[in-house]
Amino acid sequence: MSFLSPDTLLQQVTENVKTLGNNVNELERLVEQIGGPADDNHLNDLLNDLVHGSNVLSKRTSQQLKELVAISNEQRQYRVSRERLVNEYMAVLNRLQSAQRRAATKEKAQLRNVTQEDEHLSHQEQPGVDPLQQVQIQEQRRANLMEIRERKEALNQLEQDISDVNQIFKDLARIVHEQGDMVDSIEANVEHASMHVSQGHVNVQQALHYQTKARQKKILLSVFCIALLLIFGLTFYLWAR
Repeated sequence: MSFLSPDTLLQQVTENVKTLGNNVNELERLVEQIGGPADDNHLNDLLNDLVHGSNVLSKRTSQQLKELVAISNEQRQYRVSRERLVNEYMAVLNRLQSAQRRAATKEKAQLRNVTQEDEHLSHQEQPGVDPLQQVQIQEQRRANLMEIRERKEALNQLEQDISDVNQIFKDLARIVHEQGDMVDSIEANVEHASMHVSQGHVNVQQALHYQTKARQKKILLSVFCIALLLIFGLTFYLWAR
């Protein structure tokens, strides 16, 4: 728990989503360079740093959104802002994951090309080949093997990053869904309980009404019976005289 005020939390999440959007813009630009003339170790380092930094920021943003969801469920004035930020954040995460998948696809294609080139060079390492050419082939194969290793590492990292974003999606969806259902369920239960209380109050009032009427009927019946007995008694007395 960060113990930040709701307004500060809103501001930080807004800034994080904006930063993530800028990161994705840069990532999309770098991904287009994979397999081109600018594809080198420097490009791979930039890609790895940007993707890793974006994932770290995404996890922090998800945690802040979790706090914001809890706050907005208690203080309704933040709910609209929360829903807007969640939608924007989801859109940025979709773009981030799409760029990561595109990078992984292009890395696989480059890995396949380098592997095929290395296999082709291996067939040229035959006895009787010019010694100078043999040295050049060996140097090229060493460079290819290093590139294959680096691209495999980069591909493994990308696949891990894609998996991380998948988990962020699941966690965020669960947070929003559970909190939302919890609030709706609480509200529904409160409304349902209120209806029962209201209905109970009506039932009590009706019971009291029926009970009062029944009591009145009993009193009237008793008065009638007493009056009837008095009449019979008076009639018998007068007849006896």
